[in-house]
Amino acid sequence: MRNIQAVLFAIIVLGVIVVPAFADDYRLAPDDVIEMNIWQEPELSRKQLQINPDGNITVPYINGVIQAKGMTQQELSQKIHDEYVKAEILLDPKIDINVINRHKMQVWVLGQVGRPGPVDFKQGDSLTTAISAAGSTMPDAWLESATLTHKNSDQQIPIDLRKMLLLGDLSQNYALQEGDTIYIPEDTFNKYYVLGEVRQPGMFKLKENASVLSAVMMAGGETERGSLKGTVLVRGDLKNPEKRIVDIGRIKKGDVSQDVKLEPGDVVIVPETSKPNWNKIATILNTVTGALSLRRFGF
Repeated sequence: MRNIQAVLFAIIVLGVIVVPAFADDYRLAPDDVIEMNIWQEPELSRKQLQINPDGNITVPYINGVIQAKGMTQQELSQKIHDEYVKAEILLDPKIDINVINRHKMQVWVLGQVGRPGPVDFKQGDSLTTAISAAGSTMPDAWLESATLTHKNSDQQIPIDLRKMLLLGDLSQNYALQEGDTIYIPEDTFNKYYVLGEVRQPGMFKLKENASVLSAVMMAGGETERGSLKGTVLVRGDLKNPEKRIVDIGRIKKGDVSQDVKLEPGDVVIVPETSKPNWNKIATILNTVTGALSLRRFGF
């Protein structure tokens, strides 16, 4: 009865009833904190109600719990209204539900970032926000091959972070959704190998304008047993590669036409003599092929 009188008073005296504005696009989740205002019922109203981990809330004088998870504010308001009417506690309560604090929203940023793992975010944040919060990308990140996967989806959305971070193309800077996974793989494509008689053999990141000579220098130069004159460049499928001898000695003397620009996956081998032992080189290539296979499986 008091609610009816209050409504009539609002119509007669104020000439208007103010209807609460609800965010219809937001669905409540565990750990959200809401406010429940019941018109003319201050003893039943609550300034703070936290949705428990199971997605439920308890309200005064209602037996059991009310499932709030997945509801909009308006749907929850109607649910509580119906429970009070069903229990014959209130005749027609006017209930206003407002979100005070949303639950902590997280995405996962994995792979080649400074601090891989979960990252907190707020509504409206984008991919670049999450990557920055994860410590930004590492030098070995394969920026062109990043992916975004939404929660409960198997579809990986390709992301070219090189265009985004280095060229300013923000067309793929998508807004974050709760439960997203951003994965930035290690760049095992834009690499080259320097092996054989060099001081620091291994895999190196392919930089622009890298050449056979610069590759050998990156590997610390030749050992005392190494022969730069017989340096071999191996390119293509390592099981049936293209092999080319590059005379680095001539390059050092000024014949830059001998210096070959490197491509992804190239292998530079400095042998012991000016006449390479092709059987030994084949053994080295088999080792490289095995290592690449292991890397593809994360070893």
